Amino acid sequence: MSQYDSPKSSRQVKISVAICTWNRSRLLRRTLERLREINVDDRFEWELILVDNNSSDDTQQVINAFSETLPIVSLIETVQGHSASRNRAIEAASGDYIVWTDNDVLVADDWLTSYCDAFIAEPDVAFFGGAIEPWFEPPGCPDWIEATWDKCKSVYAARDLGEQPIELNENRLPYGANFAIRADVQRQYRFDPTLGRVRSGMIGEDETQVLKRIARGGGNGRWVPNAKVQHIIPADRATERYVQSYFVGQGQANVMFGKPSRHRMAAFVDAAFHSLLYRSKRHRTQPDEWVSHLIRSSISWGEFKMHSLKPTATPRSPRR
Repeated sequence: MSQYDSPKSSRQVKISVAICTWNRSRLLRRTLERLREINVDDRFEWELILVDNNSSDDTQQVINAFSETLPIVSLIETVQGHSASRNRAIEAASGDYIVWTDNDVLVADDWLTSYCDAFIAEPDVAFFGGAIEPWFEPPGCPDWIEATWDKCKSVYAARDLGEQPIELNENRLPYGANFAIRADVQRQYRFDPTLGRVRSGMIGEDETQVLKRIARGGGNGRWVPNAKVQHIIPADRATERYVQSYFVGQGQANVMFGKPSRHRMAAFVDAAFHSLLYRSKRHRTQPDEWVSHLIRSSISWGEFKMHSLKPTATPRSPRR
C-alpha cells in the first residue's frame, strides 16, 4: 500500500532504469535475474538501459541472455568512467524518470512500483531515493567490520533514512545504488566526467555532486521508504585493503572539492604516523581503535596523493 496520499494521475508514467557496468558479469547476472522478477502494473512502462563501459569479460553475453525477458536497451560507452557511462544513459533514456541502480544489487519486488507511487503522487519533486542494505557474500561480514559498522558503513553504501517519506535536501541525500531523478531535471544536470570511478579507481562523488547541484538550484527531494535494494558485497571487498582504498578515494575527493584537508606535507606526516599506529595496534587492540587509524591514514594518503598530482588544487565551482 502506498505511503503517499496524493491523488493518482491517469497518465501512464515511463521509467528508465539505468545500470552502468564494467567487468562484473557474475554480479550483473544476479541483478538482472532479480529485475526479471519485479512487480509491474499498468500505471507505468519501463525500459532497462544497460551501458557497458568497455568490459573485457562476458558482460555482453550476459546482457544478450536477458534481452528477450527484460526491456533492455543495450549500449556501449567507449570513454572510460562511470560518469561518462551515466551521461550516455541520460542521452538514451526515453522515460519521464531515470532510476539509477548498480550492477551488484538485488532490488525488492515492489522497488519500481514504490517509485511509481512516489512519482505519481508528487510530480513536482526533482529527485528521490530509497534504502540500501549491504548483503555480504559468504563467509559473511567479518567481525571487525561488524564491530566498527558506524565507521565502515559508508564503504558499503548502507543507507536507510527510515520508514516515512521525508524530505531530501543538500544535507540529506540518497546514495548511488538507489536513487531517481526526473528526466527533465537530469538533462540539465549531467555527471562530471572528472568524477566517478574509472575502472577500479575509488574516487566517487559523481551522483552526490549532481544531487547537491539540483538541491542548490531549488529542486526538492523525497525519500521513498519501500523502494529498497540489497547491495551485494563480494568477499574480496570485505577486507582491510578495500576499506583503505575507499578512504584514500575520500581523501582525494576532499582536495578536489576544497573540503577541509591537510596540506601536502602535513598529509604525508599524518598518513605515515597513523599508518604506523594502525600496524602496531592491528593485533593488540580492539577493532574500534585500529580501524580508526586505518581510516585516518587512508584519508591522509589520499589527500597527499591528490596534492601531489594537483599542487594548486582549488575548490570546484558548481555547474549546471
